[in-house]
Amino acid sequence: RRVTVQEKKPLELQLEKNKTMIDPEECMVWIDDRKNRNDLFRQKGLWSSLYIETHSVSFHIEYRQSNPDVPIEKQCNFQSLDAWMTTVSENLDEQSWQGILGETKERIYNKQGQQILSDRHLLLLGKEDINYEVDGPFGLHFDASKKNSIMPSIWK
Repeated sequence: RRVTVQEKKPLELQLEKNKTMIDPEECMVWIDDRKNRNDLFRQKGLWSSLYIETHSVSFHIEYRQSNPDVPIEKQCNFQSLDAWMTTVSENLDEQSWQGILGETKERIYNKQGQQILSDRHLLLLGKEDINYEVDGPFGLHFDASKKNSIMPSIWK
């Protein structure tokens, strides 16, 4: 008896994840357009979305490239990477966290008792992105980890 494996097409994989879509109606329209035009891999957008799931944690990642259609000397030399955890195992949740994830693990409130949802100067010890850049591709050390762990006075 021969076992056959049938691979799913990319749009089939997308359809399976409709419960995790931010706006399922809008996404379904987009998916239908891609099917009808047969142009899924010819999109001009510079964004990529990834969903990574492990036993301990799941991440949603958005990656954006700089503008490659202009001459190299005029390109804005950046790559944007936004990531957030969508699920965390109980075991991992009980551990001590470092960096931005550690600083934002618990809810933070202002003096009036309102949760602070934005304004990095109120949420994070490191005031600039560079404060969280590690010392290499597999690095663990970054400037914000060296800062005093006592919360700013606005949190007291």
